[in-house]
Amino acid sequence: MLPRSLLSRGTALGLAALLLAGGLAVVSCKKKNGQSAEAPAPRPTLRIAVVSTLAGALEPCGCQKDMLGGADHAAALLAKKRETAGAQLVLGAGPMFFMNPELDHKAATQEQWKADAIAESLSEMGLAAWSPGANDWAAGAARLAELRGKARATLLAANLSGEVAGATAVSVIEVAGHKVGVVGVSLPLIVGASPPGVKVEEAQAALVRGHEALAAQGARLFVALVSAPRGEALRLVETANVFHLAIIGKPFDRGEGNDAPTPPVLLGKTLVVQPPNHLQAVSVVDFFVRDGGFEFQDGIGIELGEKRQRLESRISELSARIADWEKQRGVSETDLDARRKELAAARAQLAGLAPAEPPKTGSYFRYELAEVRESVGTDAKVAGRMASYYKRVNEHNREAFKDRKPEPVTENQSSYLGAEACKSCHLEEHAFWKTTPHARAYVTLERQHKQFNLECVDCHVTGYEKPGGSTVTHVERLTDVQCEVCHGPGSRHLADPANPALILKTPGKDLCAPTCHHPPHVGPNWDVEQAWKKIIGPGHGG
Repeated sequence: MLPRSLLSRGTALGLAALLLAGGLAVVSCKKKNGQSAEAPAPRPTLRIAVVSTLAGALEPCGCQKDMLGGADHAAALLAKKRETAGAQLVLGAGPMFFMNPELDHKAATQEQWKADAIAESLSEMGLAAWSPGANDWAAGAARLAELRGKARATLLAANLSGEVAGATAVSVIEVAGHKVGVVGVSLPLIVGASPPGVKVEEAQAALVRGHEALAAQGARLFVALVSAPRGEALRLVETANVFHLAIIGKPFDRGEGNDAPTPPVLLGKTLVVQPPNHLQAVSVVDFFVRDGGFEFQDGIGIELGEKRQRLESRISELSARIADWEKQRGVSETDLDARRKELAAARAQLAGLAPAEPPKTGSYFRYELAEVRESVGTDAKVAGRMASYYKRVNEHNREAFKDRKPEPVTENQSSYLGAEACKSCHLEEHAFWKTTPHARAYVTLERQHKQFNLECVDCHVTGYEKPGGSTVTHVERLTDVQCEVCHGPGSRHLADPANPALILKTPGKDLCAPTCHHPPHVGPNWDVEQAWKKIIGPGHGG
């Protein structure tokens, strides 16, 4: 047992119902100087904030504002949540530090430094404990132990043995004067194989033993952290049927793709939550303890909450799309009006949902899925750490890859020349291109010290890692998203302009998504039809 005390600032419950979890507040009003005043929402006895499968995502990468994710924004969100609760405990499940179960040998140093930045950021967020996923062993057990130390969090894996980086089975954490018992299990298997040196034992028995050990140590509220495929995790939790809260994380993750939110479910008396990967959102569970009772009723209505979540997601999507379309040329008023009517209908439906009232007596819980966006604010300390990481990587990669030159072209291949070479014959087209965001793609990296970052550069230069093109350090004449990204390399076309086979005269829209404009680099409202209009102009079909 590794106890960890958290500072509490009072646990008294207010008398009014609360606005939480997307639910509408049911408030009492009183007159004050002739005005109606809402009674304050009650503070939960304790709040558990949940991170699941962060998987190496320090911040989102994309060309839209206010995208989901970002450790600096998550830290700011959690700080705000902490202010409105009696006490807050941050827990997690699933892999935290690396995007893939194995390191990319070309980018290993960069990935290791990012893992350090993530671990230290999790410490700032107050992560108390998590159950691991296979990705956490990407750099070996000794390295995982280092990262655990930097995060200052307890690694819980009751069913693992061997090279477990100091993991323990259970932890009792005192929160607001109450003992919270946490047990973690993990099935970090990829095609049946566990990380080297890690032995995976039966998880069901480990959960039961963990609960018994926690009860013997005086725990009153029981939490299970389960890093496993969702179906298997639900089976484990339902069979155990002894936990108040179960947190699910993935057994491993791979790639930069974002998962959609998963609604909470009730299995018997256990609330099961699984926020989406890559720190897109944080699940927030508030427990209101009345008369010392630790049997919690549903204080939000899970079914109602799921419906509300769907409506709020649709409203957010429509609002962003309408705002974007209103700035674009060529969007028909008919299409805009249709979306506006759809948005109004969704808002009316949301407003018409009956508020979920807390139970009149007894203890209860409330749930919220809080999106992590730029608009929630920025934690200065975490943002500073992220900036230091990017500068460090930039300077390292500038030197480490200074001799990394593009592959030469073969006899029948064209090489890349750069937009200035195209300008000699295509002056009008070049002038229009200079007005587009594509012409400013590289400077956005330079401003953030990311121009030598292996995760970023490929979508901000021309001919990246292609014969006769560019590399992370060799970008002369090929910075920005230039003509040859869409039309192909132009050396042979310049030598023989009359031969149409040597250049792609009319590139299709299908080039955009496979290369750079795909999730998660773009939000759910990105539309190639609308984006295409930004690059149509004089000499480009406009």
